[in-house]
Amino acid sequence: MSDDEARAVRAAENQNLFRTVNERVSDLNSAASFSEVTAWVCECADPACTERISMTVDEYEALRSDGNSFAVAHGHELIDVEDVGARTDRYLVVSKRSAGADKARRLDPRS
Repeated sequence: MSDDEARAVRAAENQNLFRTVNERVSDLNSAASFSEVTAWVCECADPACTERISMTVDEYEALRSDGNSFAVAHGHELIDVEDVGARTDRYLVVSKRSAGADKARRLDPRS
């Protein structure tokens, strides 16, 4: 595995930890209105990140339809290992490339 692929895999592993936290947030928010904006954990690759992003349950469920999608705060994207898909004024949706994408999908708690 190349250094770039190893970095992409580590980033996917870190992001999966935050995604697992957001799965619990989703469980807690399930009783709330799907259109109500609530705080979620930034799912970026920085294991020390404590940033919060605002999303509705519907928005979270839409991005979770792909096991390789993560919600991150603006400026938290890693352009060398991931692509930015959706952009909102509150967050970005990123997806890993190559080995990182494979790892993200394998670690997806919903798969």
